[in-house]
Amino acid sequence: MKKKEKIRIFFLLFFAILFLFSAINLIAWHKENKKVKKITEEEKKRIKVKNREKYLDTNILKDNEDTIGWIIVDGTNINYPVVQSDDNEYYLTHDFKKKENSAGWIFMDYQNKWSDQNIVIYGHHRKDGSMFGSIDKLFDNNTKDISITFITTKTSIKYQVFSIYKISSKDNYIEKNFNNLDNMINKFIKRSEINFQQNIYHTDQIITLSTCHNNNIDRIVVHGYKKNIKNLSK
Repeated sequence: MKKKEKIRIFFLLFFAILFLFSAINLIAWHKENKKVKKITEEEKKRIKVKNREKYLDTNILKDNEDTIGWIIVDGTNINYPVVQSDDNEYYLTHDFKKKENSAGWIFMDYQNKWSDQNIVIYGHHRKDGSMFGSIDKLFDNNTKDISITFITTKTSIKYQVFSIYKISSKDNYIEKNFNNLDNMINKFIKRSEINFQQNIYHTDQIITLSTCHNNNIDRIVVHGYKKNIKNLSK
């Protein structure tokens, strides 16, 4: 067999193997996405309404005891139960049913407590728009009135979006508490690529959504402030 023929056969085999490997990964990717959709639709039955307020049925804890709530973001596909583990690694590779899945799940920072000033939520930036994959839509949203709703077994909390930007993953936006929350809010407002025109007179808590961007080099970050029941006017 001539040398040129050997080279040709080698490259044919190489590209055939590469194609087969890509096809297998693509099939697995679609299967994982179907699992995510199925789980989400099954769990939506856990959202109840009483006195026009949404809350979670406690039976959701039987499905996953790590569940701490449910998150809905206006103008996106984000509509998932939220979990919290004892680290920030497990739900990067496991779904709500605790099965291995590259889509992972939406989860709260393991160090977070509800008394913290900054509630930090993570999720993968999936190309099919699942998890936090549709968060980019907020950059093109024509309305400045965007809410993040966080539903628990006891109440429904509203956060008003006031900032969205891209930044290095090493930034301090994931700190749980700040020396001066008002100063940090002003800093986040200045970073925002959208002017949400929000007049934040007082809040005791913000929520931060963080997802990977640019091949995990940096992050897309969204901040919302808790809309207190008490009077927000000066």
